[in-house]
Amino acid sequence: MSLVNVTLDTSKLREWAQELSERGFRNALRRAIDQSARAARKVAVDAIAKDIGVSKGKIRAATPKVVTTKAGSLSATWTVLKMRIGILDTAGASISRQGGLTAATHRLSGGGSSRLDVSKAFLVTTASGGKFVAYRKGKERLPIKGIYAEHPATAMGQDGAAARMAWLKEADKQLATRLPVEIEKAFHSEGLSPNTPDTGD
Repeated sequence: MSLVNVTLDTSKLREWAQELSERGFRNALRRAIDQSARAARKVAVDAIAKDIGVSKGKIRAATPKVVTTKAGSLSATWTVLKMRIGILDTAGASISRQGGLTAATHRLSGGGSSRLDVSKAFLVTTASGGKFVAYRKGKERLPIKGIYAEHPATAMGQDGAAARMAWLKEADKQLATRLPVEIEKAFHSEGLSPNTPDTGD
C-alpha cells in the first residue's frame, strides 16, 4: 500500500484554509489528491511492467485502481498485489536443452535477476498441462525449484525500486501542480477571488 506524499508550504495552506470554507478546502484537497494518485498510478504501472519485463496487460489483475479519498481520510491508497509470472513470459526469455534459461527481470531496478543465465534450467509440464521453468537444488532428481519473474508487489514495494520511485516522484509532482488549481476552483465556486499562493517541494 502506498500513500500520495507531497511537501507543501504549510503557511500558504493556512492562508487558504482561513478564507475558504472548511468543506470547500477539504473537497479541493480531495480532488487534487485523487487526481494525482490516478496519474501517478499510470506512471507506476508502466514502470512495473518494464521492470518485470512484461506488458501492462499481463499485470492488470495485480495493479487495481486507486482507492480514492473519503470524507474522513485524505489518503489515496494503491495496493499492488503479488502475482506469479512465469519467467518465460518476460520479453526475450528462452530456454533450450543445450543452453538452459536466458532471461531477465528486475530490469530497471537492477540486481542479480536483471540478467538470468541458468544453464541447468529445464521446462516442467504439470499434470494440468501448465508449464514452468525449474532447476534442481542438488544432485538428486528432487527437489526442484521454479524460476519466476519479479512480483508486481516487489517491483512497487522495495525501497529504491524503480517503480516505487516513479510513483513517489509523479505523485509529488502532480499534487504540487493540481492542488493550487483545485484551490482556485474552490475559491471561485464560493464567490471569492484568491491570489493563489505558490507551493514548494
